[in-house]
Amino acid sequence: MALSLLSLEITVATRAQITEFKLRQITEGAVQILSLSGYMGNAEFREVANVLSRLLEQKHRRVILDLTTLAFTTTISLARFLVCGREFRRHGGELKLVGLSPELSRLAKMAGFSEKRDFEPDLTTALKKAAETSKAKPRPAARQK
Repeated sequence: MALSLLSLEITVATRAQITEFKLRQITEGAVQILSLSGYMGNAEFREVANVLSRLLEQKHRRVILDLTTLAFTTTISLARFLVCGREFRRHGGELKLVGLSPELSRLAKMAGFSEKRDFEPDLTTALKKAAETSKAKPRPAARQK
């Protein structure tokens, strides 16, 4: 009788519960926005990496990854975004992550992202800061003696 009172519930995600991955590319002035939604595993990351590589080759310097509606990703994918961000910075650009959930934010920090340099809370703030950065004049080169 005691066994019948114990109820074990096991929740298993079905294919229908895992939302399909979608990648939308949006141009907003000089900024390229990649909006990611759904489930992003390794195969889906390759699709994003191909688009990021193309943007880098085309010399797009400001790219925003909007992760607001991303339901799932792996720590490895976040670490790969870090590598992409470093590559953009190496070429004088920037790659910003926007709309991270608290869980993804924690994972991104563990993967090596800097909250001040790599994150923005929302797309509006990221676009505003990108516009301010593009208006800033470059500093003159230091004089050599």
